[in-house]
Amino acid sequence: MKLLSFLVSIVIFSVVVNSHNSGWSEWADKPGARCNDTCGACGSIRQVRTCLGGNSQHCQGARERLARCNFDYCLYPRQTCCAGSEKAVVNRKFQCRPRKD
Repeated sequence: MKLLSFLVSIVIFSVVVNSHNSGWSEWADKPGARCNDTCGACGSIRQVRTCLGGNSQHCQGARERLARCNFDYCLYPRQTCCAGSEKAVVNRKFQCRPRKD
């Protein structure tokens, strides 16, 4: 009976540990990827994330995405921020950020 109880404890521990190690990692710029614009949140960059725990069944959604990049204001004659972005102060710095609709 002690052996059965011990084995059940190991199985439960394994399930709990694996559930905490599953899901997606944080988004990161794809190696070698570069932003295709210099300012105004006008550009985009390809980002990837990794399924943690080695079992892709625990990860739903896309592995890759395009994300906005280069949030500093554009200088004249360009518009300060591109469509879909607005002027903001972020960490005491003027930047463009995605508009919250």
